[in-house]
Amino acid sequence: MSLAVEQRPATAAKETPHRRIDSIDGLRAVAVAAVMAFHYGTGLGGGFLGVDLFFVISGFVITWLLLTERARTPRPSLWSFWFRRVKRLLPAVLLVVGAVQAWMLLQDPPGLRPTVNAQTMAALSYTSNWYAVLGHVDYWDVAQEQAPLNHLWSLAVEEQFYLVWPVLLIGLTSWGRCRIRHPHLLLAAAAVCYLLAHLLYLPGTPERSYLGTDTRAGALLLGAVIAFRPGLFARFSWPAVAVLAWLWCTADIDSAAFYTWQLPVAGLAAVALIDAAAHRDRFRRPLSSRPLLWLGHRSYGLYLWHWPVWICLCVNHPEWSQVTKVSVAIGVSLLLAAAGYRLIELPVRTSSWRPRALLPALAVCCATLALVTTIPVAAPVDAHDNGPIVTGPNTP
Repeated sequence: MSLAVEQRPATAAKETPHRRIDSIDGLRAVAVAAVMAFHYGTGLGGGFLGVDLFFVISGFVITWLLLTERARTPRPSLWSFWFRRVKRLLPAVLLVVGAVQAWMLLQDPPGLRPTVNAQTMAALSYTSNWYAVLGHVDYWDVAQEQAPLNHLWSLAVEEQFYLVWPVLLIGLTSWGRCRIRHPHLLLAAAAVCYLLAHLLYLPGTPERSYLGTDTRAGALLLGAVIAFRPGLFARFSWPAVAVLAWLWCTADIDSAAFYTWQLPVAGLAAVALIDAAAHRDRFRRPLSSRPLLWLGHRSYGLYLWHWPVWICLCVNHPEWSQVTKVSVAIGVSLLLAAAGYRLIELPVRTSSWRPRALLPALAVCCATLALVTTIPVAAPVDAHDNGPIVTGPNTP
């Protein structure tokens, strides 16, 4: 089903507030394909901007759902909204984190356990982005050191946005003169976020600009603009396609130009593309094709699995060719994402669980946190004396 072009999408969708927009699922497939192409080293140097496409989609969809709920009832339940988000996102994360921890116990790769344990705690608390920023972690070096949960920073940004944005949105659509009637306030807020990314950028250490919730919320806010004013950017869709294709091929994460103008331009181009995909047939129909829909419905699980599969399976086989590694990683990731979608994501999402049904999941989170914080880490062994290396103030 598709979202009709209306000036007030919440009213237009009043009777079917939770229907999916097929063409948006098609764009999710494009976004996850770009990220995988970047991570697997297939030549798409700016493919990491697929994450920004995800951010804009999330800002649009979440705001649209909230506006729909706001039109149906004067006092929408924030607890219900947050509970639906937890049902949608947490089970798949628990599955992936559990699989990575099981791999750690079986393989025990040297020197990797402390990093993975810290990333596990950050992932389960949805603070992965700030773990990297505040822990002074070189994000790109961590990727080279084979950290299988490194990519969950983007989920942390989205979850933090989901926690704060509904409260702000209800306030901004309720309080007299402060009501949002035009997208100017959201556009200004997005501009501030992009400006922060520019001001906080440090050459060689872009983590604060690239991973911060405040610096990356601009794309989510741009997505919210479409929910308020559908069709506003759709007329720029063809230039947006060209701009995104160029940036996805050429963007450099560690260049000043990326944080000065490429990041906001990529966000605006994504907005125009999503607006056209939701409201114009020439984009809606091809993006609603069955292969893209199949992949888009499983894009969340595919994003979760693709990096751990690459680290845990393919990197450990240096004798494989790059083509073999990429083929195996794609195949295994698709298989795991499809199985997780059918056996975990879909049943949980469509169930009639009440909040207390999350207690087992929370218990699993607590048990995992306890596990990863209590497992002892073996000291490295010196190859000459077969004893543990003891470090101290006088150690060179």
